[in-house]
Amino acid sequence: MALNRIGKENAQIDPPVEDREMRVVMEIERGGPCRLDHMDGEVIGIDVRLDEEACNVDAVVRDPADEGIATQYFENHLCEHCPGKVFSKHGCLPRYREINEGSFVVETYVADTQAVADLVSDIQSICDNVSLKSIVSTERSEFNEDCSVDISALTRKQREAVYHAQEMGYYDPDADVSLAELADRIGISTSALSQRLRRAEGNVLRQLSVECDCWDNVE
Repeated sequence: MALNRIGKENAQIDPPVEDREMRVVMEIERGGPCRLDHMDGEVIGIDVRLDEEACNVDAVVRDPADEGIATQYFENHLCEHCPGKVFSKHGCLPRYREINEGSFVVETYVADTQAVADLVSDIQSICDNVSLKSIVSTERSEFNEDCSVDISALTRKQREAVYHAQEMGYYDPDADVSLAELADRIGISTSALSQRLRRAEGNVLRQLSVECDCWDNVE
């Protein structure tokens, strides 16, 4: 690798590219205080950049007195409980969609379900709670509208069943995975697994709006 004029290695010009097949939205309850808690007004948007020691933030703040909006910048030390550094560790870019009292709603893109599980697990290790709100495929189709579901509406056991079903290819029409094999993987009876999957599937289907464009060709 070539060296630049100050003797450091130049960054790779054509680094490898990874497909990100899932868009994930999650709500994260922070594990401690944040400088955003002390802004003079309502924080309605943020753009965050992290380095090894600091958190750099552009915050869009609404003044409660006159409803005026201003963009304010601050730099703060990187907190031990900041979820942003976990996203960086996993090579993900967090997009902060909502800033609530003590929590963030964050969108990011990942490669697969295992990447979701690893990311959520590491965030949970430093934050109070993580709830998955939706997981949507990034594959483009003929439809312009996304159908997303609130994954947090499923119980832990239902999410576990669906996760292993997807991982083993149970829903893949080209795979030959039986309910018994899946139940053995999880360590429960086939009847218990069938019930969990049925309830999880029902929960998901009830969230799909019949007004979505994807139903247009259904008679």
